[in-house]
Amino acid sequence: MNSLQQTQVFFLISSIGFVFLWILVAILLFYLIRITRIFWRIMDKIENNINKIGDTTKEMLGELRDSAVFNFLFRKKRKSRKD
Repeated sequence: MNSLQQTQVFFLISSIGFVFLWILVAILLFYLIRITRIFWRIMDKIENNINKIGDTTKEMLGELRDSAVFNFLFRKKRKSRKD
């Protein structure tokens, strides 16, 4: 085999290798983009649930403070008059 044939074989093999490598990179990028979209959807759901939990907690605290038992146990101290 002369050097011209060897270079042709080398470039054929390297071209096939690069095409195969780029196909693998494209598949990897496709799945990476898909995973990031799923991750962002999950994060949005978590954020919405945290906001709902915060609102529910505020409502529960308001109801607790308005309850008669809470007012009985934790009365506000009256200010005494100084003469």
